[in-house]
Amino acid sequence: MENNNKVYDLIIVGAGPAGLTAGIYASRGNLSTLILEKDGIGSMIMTHQIDNYPGYKTGSTGKEIYDEMKKQAKEFGCEFKYATVLGFDPYDEIKIVKTDSGNFKTKYIIIATGLGKIGAKKIKGESKFLGAGVSYCATCDGAFTKGRVVSLVGKGDELIEEALFLTRYADSVNIFVTAEELDCSNELKEAILAKENVKIETNAKLLEIKGNDFVEQLDLEINGEIKTISTDFIFLYLGTKNNIELYGEFASISSRGFIETDENMKTRTDKMYAIGDIREKEVRQVTTATNDGTIAATMIIKDILKNKKNI
Repeated sequence: MENNNKVYDLIIVGAGPAGLTAGIYASRGNLSTLILEKDGIGSMIMTHQIDNYPGYKTGSTGKEIYDEMKKQAKEFGCEFKYATVLGFDPYDEIKIVKTDSGNFKTKYIIIATGLGKIGAKKIKGESKFLGAGVSYCATCDGAFTKGRVVSLVGKGDELIEEALFLTRYADSVNIFVTAEELDCSNELKEAILAKENVKIETNAKLLEIKGNDFVEQLDLEINGEIKTISTDFIFLYLGTKNNIELYGEFASISSRGFIETDENMKTRTDKMYAIGDIREKEVRQVTTATNDGTIAATMIIKDILKNKKNI
């Protein structure tokens, strides 16, 4: 787990053509830039042949174009980290991007995650009990757990931070860590281990959420053994949220499930942008993705320069 106190000018979530283009422009413009990506995931990487991207020979693979874009971004100083984004705190001047690899600080955020979150694979029973015991936010729903048994599944600092919050309300808290050990900061580890109403299991995999009208049980595989656990609530930190669940608090979502922006790629939250296939638009091609990335990064550079002049 990272305990990163560096404040980036810009964090880009997603390393497709939109995110990489934004990274090239931003880092070339002397912005400290971090791109968060998932290893080997993305529609461009998985495309076996691209014939219509200008400057590349017919039959180029998406991976070839991706590799060249990433190399170019790195040459300008752009940083890359593999991580699954779990949430955001985007309202203060210094914003937080929460991931399973730690929390990262930034002044601006660009969402460039592509289509992957739409129809994201769910745990069996997850969708059925959404709003009936399944939650992704302890600070949102913690008050409803007063005197009840709650469970959390996931890993990283956010899992333990949310569990600590729930100990204020719940009668007992079960933490099922998907990693082989309690992978959080030492400060959080000491705090959670001091709580008498908390039980922690590691190397856990959630298989199914069960119940009638409300969550009642969880089926899990823990260290290779299948177990059924009784619970009243389940809080998930697995990176399985769809666009509405992950971004709906910060951005307007269209009826088709995409993020709505203005022509400068801005969402309704200040200094938070969306580009590429995740954005509501009619045409989704590598060329339109790079267009979005160019606009967003350029607008951010201009905004930073304008603010410096006003100081």
